[in-house]
Amino acid sequence: MADYTRNRMFFASSTTFMLAVAGYMSFSLLWHEPVPMVWRMALTALLLLVSQTITGMRLLVTFRPNLPLRLMRAGGFISSAFMVLSWLVLVRDLFLALAFALSLFLPGPVPAVEALFSSLLSVPVELGMALFSFAAAAFGMTRALAVPSVHRVDVTIRGLPKELEGLTIAHLSDLHIGSTFTGEWLEEVVRRTNALEPDFTLITGDLADGTPERIGSFLHPVTRLRARFGVAVSVGNHDYYSGLRDWVDTWRAWGLTVLVNEHREYQVHGRNVVIAGVTDPCAVLFRSLDPSLGAPDTQKALQGAGEGLRILMAHRPGNAEQNAALGCHLQLSGHTHGGQFFFLFPLVSRMNSGFRSGLYRAGSMPLYVSPGTGMWGYVPMRLGVAAEITLLTLRHAPASSQS
Repeated sequence: MADYTRNRMFFASSTTFMLAVAGYMSFSLLWHEPVPMVWRMALTALLLLVSQTITGMRLLVTFRPNLPLRLMRAGGFISSAFMVLSWLVLVRDLFLALAFALSLFLPGPVPAVEALFSSLLSVPVELGMALFSFAAAAFGMTRALAVPSVHRVDVTIRGLPKELEGLTIAHLSDLHIGSTFTGEWLEEVVRRTNALEPDFTLITGDLADGTPERIGSFLHPVTRLRARFGVAVSVGNHDYYSGLRDWVDTWRAWGLTVLVNEHREYQVHGRNVVIAGVTDPCAVLFRSLDPSLGAPDTQKALQGAGEGLRILMAHRPGNAEQNAALGCHLQLSGHTHGGQFFFLFPLVSRMNSGFRSGLYRAGSMPLYVSPGTGMWGYVPMRLGVAAEITLLTLRHAPASSQS
């Protein structure tokens, strides 16, 4: 079946969570004086309805696969504004709670605290919060939908052979074609990537949000990526949600190198370069898939690989230290979208073993986490972190170097 029908657990939990958020927001924003009762009831119903925008879009895409893109973007704007407003409400309420707690330790009435409550709970301030949310969503969505610029990063690798000094890798991740981004957007991404003339171009998962039948023509420009030695793809959780077996077959029919717990070796200036790719941990939710698409297995991916530089593509960065212990020299990941909104940075870091965006060292191995070339179209907004096409240049680091 199409798109998200197999991901029922996440579907149900996210729906319940968003309803709870809307309930809290309505209580905080509306159920106090001087908001009239009629407005309290009407706007509460509206907030509860808006909280289900993501769920509604998922259902529409599942049963109406040819949904117009402009409708998807309208839904994405609404869900983005809702997200910003929810955080504004939380920050305001934390501020009010601290002010109230402070007043408990002061003798007698505290006019300043009473004035603060009266101001922050006033209709004009709450209307301003709503307007700010729409403005922030519009700004963040404009940034998210733009074709990303190139971000250049030098990566030092201990013991890198001198023949591989200066090797370049164009790293793309989280294209999410189908939920917001189209073939025209991808064509420009491909053009900018090819203009870098990289030695390798590697895509670390979440290429598709939709089935091959629905969005195959949108994603097909990825086949025009070119690199001096090779282009390879690994898979992400959204590729599973979108029907991974069909996508792997489609990509391979298009001539793409898709690494599913496997590797490929390349001779570069007389040196062996191993490019490996693992599956995504969400594979355990898809028990009907054949074992070849099962849980990520770095040992299996590297089985039989010769000596040489070992580069691992793993959609999620969380297992980087274990992968370093298994002999990988560089890991490329995505998945996090760089946190997407600055107020989510701590949460996203915590959920991904401290890896959110950029260059890290995991054990003896450098890890680069892309903030994403595209992003999930149901909340298409970036505040505090930009999308990117990453160009990594490998540099030699002495074996004794700890940096």
